[in-house]
Amino acid sequence: MTGPCHSLFTNASLLAAALFPWQTPVDRPTGPVSACVTAECHGDVLRGSALHAPAAQRRCQACHQLADAAAHRFAFAAAPRRLCSLCHVQSHRTFVHEAVAEGDCTGCHDPHGSDHRLHLHEDPAGGLCFRCHPAEKFEREGHVHGPVAAGACVVCHESHSSWYPDLLAREETDLCLLCHEDVVDRLARSRHSHQAVVDRACTVCHDPHASTHPAQLRGGAPQLCFSCHEHEPIRRLVETSKHVHGAIRTEESCTACHLGHGGMLPKLLAEPLMGLCLSCHDRPIETADGNRLADMATVLKNNPDHHGPVDRANCSACHNPHASANFRLLSQEYPEMFYAPFDLQNYDLCFSCHIKEMVTEESGTGVTGFRHGERNLHFVHVNKETKGRTCRACHEVHASRSPFHIRQKVPFGTGGWEIEINFNVLPDGGRCAPGCHEPQEYARNPDGGALLPAPDLKVDADQ
Repeated sequence: MTGPCHSLFTNASLLAAALFPWQTPVDRPTGPVSACVTAECHGDVLRGSALHAPAAQRRCQACHQLADAAAHRFAFAAAPRRLCSLCHVQSHRTFVHEAVAEGDCTGCHDPHGSDHRLHLHEDPAGGLCFRCHPAEKFEREGHVHGPVAAGACVVCHESHSSWYPDLLAREETDLCLLCHEDVVDRLARSRHSHQAVVDRACTVCHDPHASTHPAQLRGGAPQLCFSCHEHEPIRRLVETSKHVHGAIRTEESCTACHLGHGGMLPKLLAEPLMGLCLSCHDRPIETADGNRLADMATVLKNNPDHHGPVDRANCSACHNPHASANFRLLSQEYPEMFYAPFDLQNYDLCFSCHIKEMVTEESGTGVTGFRHGERNLHFVHVNKETKGRTCRACHEVHASRSPFHIRQKVPFGTGGWEIEINFNVLPDGGRCAPGCHEPQEYARNPDGGALLPAPDLKVDADQ
């Protein structure tokens, strides 16, 4: 044969011979040899149910050649690493199984036959791969990947060579998603994806073989999450803060609030913020330091006058959802005690929304509706060197049954006493009769002039 095709074939053969000399086809002896396998000699060669073709056809000379008849000594028909490639020419892709690269075909295959397909020494499910790869690496106690548990290594890995690292049958994430269709469906319905998914690297978070953690995660949260998010403020907060959100200390940790693959909400939140918070705070909670948190779902249900951030379902406006130096995970300074010497910095949290002149100016005109004439009554209550009342001395911070989130009762002393405030809205101001002082009224226009409208009054039907 001559011409371009012959030239191409010849060049390809020469190239193969140069790159993989042990795989260059050669002439092989033919014809059966029946005398090699008898009851007295080599009888065990043909006992397997899956026989190598030369053995099944009694063509022993395809692999063995007589070297010394007197000594009954034979030699291989070619060098051991080249012998198999006389018939089996393998395509060498980018990544080659080490046994193949070394020509150690008989490390996996019996050259005559066995009771396993492809005349393997063992069933892969029975430990063939573990002849070289330590079993303890893939069979850790706890959570084992399904194909590993079934011994089906070839579901994910090519046996001889691959275009992908670790002899994977496909690109890593594409390979995983062949089976994990639930993740495919979630990502198709998601607006936001985990960066690890975007970067197509499932094994950043999951061990593809086995793990002591659920879902074959490589570690427990939050440390696993911090392995990528190590430079973010969240890690520093959690590791250095006095107060850490209890959810982070649970087994679910980060995944109690965040989805692992993708979702509809920013930050991969599992559901809208308020619903997410109330999925835990729908019952009293005992904290690690012995404090008791209220059943916030019931508080909000029974108290219709909601604080602005609560009304906007934005718990994180006041609370850091991960950790904080401030009690109750508050995102900024706020006095923990009922009475506190006045310091504007103590109220950084409140004045991230409210104007600070509410408590710094003696004149309340244009600053607050809680004034008697021009006298700023917030200033009177709060701005004291000793026994300044904190905001929650009069206001519920989440919700109340009274306008302006006014409390029904306030704690008094250390004996667990509570005293009623008895606040009522008046047309030009209000009235309270608490146990801490005589009943008092205030009016924004106390001199009998035109009444000034009170801002957004919400008066209960029974007042």
